[in-house]
Amino acid sequence: MDKDFNYDLLPHDFAHCLNNTCKLANECLRCRATQYIPAERRTVTIINPAQTNPASEECPFFKFDQVQQFALGMTNLLAHIPHNDAVVIKQQMLAYFGRTHFYRLWRKERFFTLEQQEYVRQLFLKRGLQEAPVFDEYVGQYEW
Repeated sequence: MDKDFNYDLLPHDFAHCLNNTCKLANECLRCRATQYIPAERRTVTIINPAQTNPASEECPFFKFDQVQQFALGMTNLLAHIPHNDAVVIKQQMLAYFGRTHFYRLWRKERFFTLEQQEYVRQLFLKRGLQEAPVFDEYVGQYEW
């Protein structure tokens, strides 16, 4: 976790994990965030301890404690590729993301996750485009 971690960036309903005996505790954002709870914060959301297994190597609530690189916006994503490819890729993205989510991504209201960025990259490759897709900007933050 970043030494300059800003607890105020956590979503209000972010679930914390109090199971610090878990094998994944040192890498888990949910567990590590508990160390930064401000004293003035009266309540926090936690994961039911009965739903965790400290001996397991896997946890359904695990969030990796590392800043991820999200992409934001795609106003020029399709501008520099052949028109026919751009039309097909846009149709595939609309089908995959859905119309509302697609346009929220377009207007920079939502981030592209790493998986979504990879999906777009694969669309480019399937069309025979060797250039990597370029999003409007990239933002480093935790994946809440």
